[in-house]
Amino acid sequence: MSRWSQYDTDDERLPEGMQRIGYDADTQTYTFRDADGSIWESAPGNRYGQLHRVNPTSTSYGDDGNDDTEPLHNTSNEPTTSWRHDMMPLLNWFLLVGLFLLFIFWFISGTTKRMVPTTCRDHSNPYKIKSGDSCWDVAEEHGVPLESLLHENQGLDCDKLEIDSTICIPRV
Repeated sequence: MSRWSQYDTDDERLPEGMQRIGYDADTQTYTFRDADGSIWESAPGNRYGQLHRVNPTSTSYGDDGNDDTEPLHNTSNEPTTSWRHDMMPLLNWFLLVGLFLLFIFWFISGTTKRMVPTTCRDHSNPYKIKSGDSCWDVAEEHGVPLESLLHENQGLDCDKLEIDSTICIPRV
């Protein structure tokens, strides 16, 4: 599929009475003339977008013998804005998107670490996991078979015991 669109011509993109009259390949700026004869230029590298006025009025183009026309480029001492200045609002947008994504990742990762309090049944006692504990060590310490410990704590992953979490030890 080609990139051409019905909105790629000057008639659809430029205001009423504005026409493109030139292009400077050195500065990569397009030059436009308004209906009242004012000359406008685009930002470097932009075909359309924000235009700035170069001079308020211009003499008609033709063979009238006048060479006192003003240059197309701005020769005044007014500071010109760069394309970086024109793109500054996009920085704010990307910053907001980045903060939003950071918040989403923080929220998703924070929900997986919530501990649910363990309530033990009448025939078992709670035990708080200490550093270095394993299912085998806890079962041996309390004199219960490992299978009974795993049956009492359904879904217990012996490889991922968290310190200060609570498990239930069956009474013998």
